[in-house]
Amino acid sequence: MTLEREANSALAEHRWSRFRQGLKRLERKYARRIPTVPLRRALAEDAFHCATHSQQSPRVVRAALRELLTHPLGVERYGFAAAEYWKWAARVSPSDLPTAEHMVEQARHAMTSLDPLARENLERMLRACEDEVREALTLKAGAAPEPPSRSRKERQR
Repeated sequence: MTLEREANSALAEHRWSRFRQGLKRLERKYARRIPTVPLRRALAEDAFHCATHSQQSPRVVRAALRELLTHPLGVERYGFAAAEYWKWAARVSPSDLPTAEHMVEQARHAMTSLDPLARENLERMLRACEDEVREALTLKAGAAPEPPSRSRKERQR
């Protein structure tokens, strides 16, 4: 399944609708082999991370985040998702920054329950994300206005 998920993820940047169809196909294919909750959580994680990495629209990322948060996530997975959302918001959708920052703060608060090694690793990752967010916001503040977005068909070419 992992190899098929990776192959499907390659579609996310240029063919989002095909990527979503691939996720549904994977869910149907593996529904009897993998327990439902872990399967859906893995596919929701894949959708969310692909949406943030391919800088999809706010509507797409918010929907993927909502779907991801319906599943039980541990502190580490939640922290990683919060960091990804934070980086995406800084690059693509500044209106989502307050929500993303709130998620990061929740993750930092919940990290106190982790063992010291896991807590240190997660803190290090969040510090690295802070640098990326700061850099993205600096570039956005000093950059020239972005050209109008292309139509959906032009993006898919």
